[in-house]
Amino acid sequence: MKLLSTIAAVLISISAFSQDYVEYNEGTFTQNGEELSMEQVKDLIVLHKAGRGNVRRGINFDEMHKNPYLRGGNNTLNLVGGAATGYVGGLMVIFSGFMVADITSYVWWATPVVLPITTVLCAGSYKAFSRVALSPAGCLRKRDNQFNKVADKLNEAIKAANQ
Repeated sequence: MKLLSTIAAVLISISAFSQDYVEYNEGTFTQNGEELSMEQVKDLIVLHKAGRGNVRRGINFDEMHKNPYLRGGNNTLNLVGGAATGYVGGLMVIFSGFMVADITSYVWWATPVVLPITTVLCAGSYKAFSRVALSPAGCLRKRDNQFNKVADKLNEAIKAANQ
């Protein structure tokens, strides 16, 4: 009986270490030493329902690395959008400060409305500025960051599916 339980424990540990984990390294996904195409990675993502947004962002950064006009347009749009939302959010912070100081006036009720809107605008500004990649190397760095997240999410989903 001890022999059977020992054999079972060894088989379980071997199967746990030989799972099909996805690895990402400098532009290529691999699984068990075999290189995966982007279509195969997309199929894994759909199968395990993990990392869809990250792979989309990674592909966009890869396209921006290859096309400087696309990168310039994206950077311009994100810089203008981030600056505008940050400016309006800053004005709302100042405006809400005046409303708090003048609590006896007729606009005191607007403070609870202005603060969440300001928070959303500042978060939008941060998100817009986080998508700016000034150089091709910056695009590759952001692409690798997104694809590493995809590999991690896929590995978590594969591990959960095997248990």
